[in-house]
Amino acid sequence: MSLKKLTKDVKTIAIVCNQWGDTGKGKFSDYFASEWADVIARGTGGNNAGHTVVVNGKERIFHLLPAGIVYDGAGKINILGNGMVIDLEALVKEIAQLKGDNMTCDNLMISEDAHVIMPYHVKRDLNVNASLKSGGIGSTGRGIGPTYADKIARRGIMIKDLFSEDVLFKKMKKAIDFYQDAPVSISDVIEELKPLAKQIKPHVRDTIKEMHGFLKQGKKVLLEGAQGLLLSIEYGTYPYVTSSDCSINGTAAGVGISAGAVDLTLGVVKFPYMTRVGGGPFPTELGGPDSERYCSEGLAHNLEFELKEYEIPYEEHNGKLVYDHHDKRIFELINCNLSFYKGIGVRLAGYEYGATTGRPRRTGWTDLVALKYAVNINGPNLILTKPDVFTGAREFKLGIEYEGLEEFTRDSQKLYKTKVNYKKFEGFDQNIAGIQQYYKLPDSLRDAIAYMEEFTGGNVRLISTGPEAKNTIVK
Repeated sequence: MSLKKLTKDVKTIAIVCNQWGDTGKGKFSDYFASEWADVIARGTGGNNAGHTVVVNGKERIFHLLPAGIVYDGAGKINILGNGMVIDLEALVKEIAQLKGDNMTCDNLMISEDAHVIMPYHVKRDLNVNASLKSGGIGSTGRGIGPTYADKIARRGIMIKDLFSEDVLFKKMKKAIDFYQDAPVSISDVIEELKPLAKQIKPHVRDTIKEMHGFLKQGKKVLLEGAQGLLLSIEYGTYPYVTSSDCSINGTAAGVGISAGAVDLTLGVVKFPYMTRVGGGPFPTELGGPDSERYCSEGLAHNLEFELKEYEIPYEEHNGKLVYDHHDKRIFELINCNLSFYKGIGVRLAGYEYGATTGRPRRTGWTDLVALKYAVNINGPNLILTKPDVFTGAREFKLGIEYEGLEEFTRDSQKLYKTKVNYKKFEGFDQNIAGIQQYYKLPDSLRDAIAYMEEFTGGNVRLISTGPEAKNTIVK
């Protein structure tokens, strides 16, 4: 199938994640932004997200701006929607970095209804939620959760409030009564916000009205999801979740439209392995509780530590550690019999370190029980990412059954206790990086994809075979 056939008669596409986030949505947001969309809109989360795109060989990581911002110069419109929470300093910094690369953001629109992450939100988040070791959920510490909590409690600060000092003062005075553990000076905060608000003011719009107008005009609209379904406040493994609804329902509502207005929802799935960052159950995790504890140490076990620990050669270029992801030492780990070390090997082969935090991601086999649940919510159309990581592995597995449970459950305690049964597949040595035809994939990988489709009711539409947009199979 060609991209043209896949998108025939389609006016609205959503890219969402069917796992615990970090599945490569950024690449496909870039793919559809460059090849198809007129408008790219994001509607959930804040700078706790990290979308990595590779354009013309250069890697860029966006934490707030939609990946489509790199096509602003081509007249494409990018929107930060009403469902987002925005750190003004982080946003202004991203805009400045774009301009430093001689890129524009003239067509950027920021919702007047999005909520603002305030200094006291960040302090509260760091005090309560950031550390897994102290009983927190392992949040990024960016103030996301407290900002959403204030939104629901009707004491939040909205983007439009920034342009009236009187309104801002009154709202902050009401809000800080709930932040005795994070005291701030209202006048000082207002002075800090003034220059930031001034910089974004030209971009502020009633984006719900704008979105409805774009749909009526027949413009092609791409919705860029953040985080993943299993982290959704509505559908995820509560309380180990993010603070927004990252399903198709929340993604659409966050830009002011209904899920029914989306013609094609594409759920991204890492395959045949998956990852999770932060605390919470992960039934197919390689290394189980030992891996969760190890990863809870955060930057103590970052990429540099693991490269040194397992004697994998690397070099540093422009602040980034560069190494051979298929180094023989990595695949000695992947092919060993100890699950914990196998998980480390997978992490190194897949470069599984947080784009926002640098934390090591927990790794495990793709969970088809959880994916079947996700398909029932986000729909059957799937994108597979990272199969090229497993070139050189002797075997791989897919989780197919929870002992004692008939189906996926959002109950974290039950998920922690369940044992998973697997279906095993033969590995492959063929280098599939950059392949663009489905029939050229190894037999065992195609067998696993067919099995996954039958098990979950999903239909694979695209497969990633590398980081750039062109490294894609349209199935």
